[in-house]
Amino acid sequence: MAQFKVSYVVEDGTHPGALVNAKHEPRVGDRVQLDGYLFEVTEIQELMPSNGDFGLIHATCRHLRQGQ
Repeated sequence: MAQFKVSYVVEDGTHPGALVNAKHEPRVGDRVQLDGYLFEVTEIQELMPSNGDFGLIHATCRHLRQGQ
């Protein structure tokens, strides 16, 4: 099973973002909850080509609302 290290960066800087281990590669439009807040992924950049077992991804996201 592939493992991804995802760097989430919030586009307006209102949240410090996060570095997260994930089992699935994020996609534009995905929603992610960080520290009780909900974000939508707006851009994906592969920082290191996936070798089948590991990938390094940068995901830019925008704040939607406080999570539940």
